[in-house]
Amino acid sequence: MSRDSDATAALALLGVAALLTAAGALTLVGSGAVQTADSNDVEAIARMLASENPKGSKLLWVEQVWTQLRSRRRNQTVFDRITGGMGFGPQGGKRPVATDEQAGERHRVVARLVLLGTLLPQWTEARKFFEPAQQDLAFAVATRARLKQSQGVPLTHQESRLLRYTHDAKGIRQKWSKEGSRRLGSIDGVEFWT
Repeated sequence: MSRDSDATAALALLGVAALLTAAGALTLVGSGAVQTADSNDVEAIARMLASENPKGSKLLWVEQVWTQLRSRRRNQTVFDRITGGMGFGPQGGKRPVATDEQAGERHRVVARLVLLGTLLPQWTEARKFFEPAQQDLAFAVATRARLKQSQGVPLTHQESRLLRYTHDAKGIRQKWSKEGSRRLGSIDGVEFWT
C-alpha cells in the first residue's frame, strides 16, 4: 500500500469514527465486552491524555487509555472511571488520573481510535501506570511541605495538593509488588503494571 493510500485510509477511518461518535454509536471493545460509548467517554480520555503526558507518544497514550478501560468496574462508563464520578480535574481522591487540561483534536482522535479497537496496546494486562521521575519530584515537594506544616508555616496550593504523595517511585514499586502487581515495562519514562 502506498503512503498516499495509507493516508487516505487513515482519514477515511477517522471520518467513520467521527460519524459514529456524532451519532452516539461508537462501540467500545475491551476485555471481551462491547459497549456503547458517548462523547463524554471520548472527552474524558482525551483530557486524560492532555493532562497526564501531553507530549507523550501515541504508543504511550494507547497504553494509558487501555489501563483505564481494563480497570473499569462492571457497567462503569469510561467517563466515570477516569473522572472518579467527580467530573474533570486534577488527579486525587476518587479521580485516578488527571483530566484538568483541555484536550486537543489529536487527543480526541487517539481516544476515538482506541475506542473503535483500531489502536491496540502492547500489554494486555496493564492496569496502572506512573511516571517515576514525576513521582519522585512530587514526593520531594510533599516531604518539604510536611516539614513546613509541622513548623506552622503556611503551604502553597501546590504543596497542599501534593501532601497526599506518601511514596517516592521506589515506594510505589514496593507497594504495588506487595499487592501482587508485576511491572510490565516502560514507555517514554512511564512504568506500566498489572
